[in-house]
Amino acid sequence: MTGRPSYPWWAVDAAYAADFVNDRYMRGGVALDRATALTFTRSTPKLAQDSSGVWHSFNIDALALTDRGLSLEPAATNRVPNAAMAGAALGVIGAGGTLPTGWTAADFATVEITATGTEAGLPFVELRLQHENSTGGSQFPRLGCAGAIAAGIGEHWTASCFYKKIAGTWPAITGAFLNVQEIGTTTAYATADRPDHLETRTRLAATWITSSPGTISLDMRALMFNLSPGELLDVTLRIYAPQLAKEVAASSPIITSGTAATRAADAASLSLPGGTYSLALTFDDASPQSVEGQSGSYNLENASASPIRQVIAS
Repeated sequence: MTGRPSYPWWAVDAAYAADFVNDRYMRGGVALDRATALTFTRSTPKLAQDSSGVWHSFNIDALALTDRGLSLEPAATNRVPNAAMAGAALGVIGAGGTLPTGWTAADFATVEITATGTEAGLPFVELRLQHENSTGGSQFPRLGCAGAIAAGIGEHWTASCFYKKIAGTWPAITGAFLNVQEIGTTTAYATADRPDHLETRTRLAATWITSSPGTISLDMRALMFNLSPGELLDVTLRIYAPQLAKEVAASSPIITSGTAATRAADAASLSLPGGTYSLALTFDDASPQSVEGQSGSYNLENASASPIRQVIAS
């Protein structure tokens, strides 16, 4: 009995193919190694997320390949100086427990550090937060993780953080937010709502354009509550990898340990065969892109938030 014939993985009319999910490449009908198929540089490590939500670390000049494809991003700098949660110690603040170095807590009755560690490749601090508003007006218990960050007018900034609720009950709290305050000649806020409701690890992000003329500074609160009179707060949350960066959307987490840190830009160039080709790119979010009339080396754009799964030149 004759077995079925073996067919190559690329399309029959393809002159070049890059399958980033399976890390395999072809040019001119011949399979070839990655180093021959493309060139790549990035002068810092970076993180990239797989389909199960785990973040993996990739060394300098290493392609960030996961089962979602190739992650390509522009450079970004995280202005939160301690996203690694260094310095946190278990216990109640004021009775042996300490917040991560540089973090602040205000207007809580009790803040307790209940756990620290790493989950899915991200550092976290777990906190039990308690407060009862017995005043006649609103109160704003908050956790600060970055302050007095210099900014200029008309800049895009994005604040982001991962959250997961561990335990706790509360009434209909007026509000709970990831909060960034712009301080200049006027004061403005950007928020992402309800981190206290997230029972699976979820990233929230708030993006805005600075608008105050003159000198501007930014303060980021990883968590801020707006408690109405009589409301009681008692909730335990995990907070992971806070980030404040001058970018239009949240990019891969940059884990800082005492000072701001930069993730360098990814730069990938495909080595096409001789001739002129149309390129078909497929992304992890299922969106396609076509690029016409390409020859020689083609530089892949690093502006998409979605990893590239495949590139076909024909």
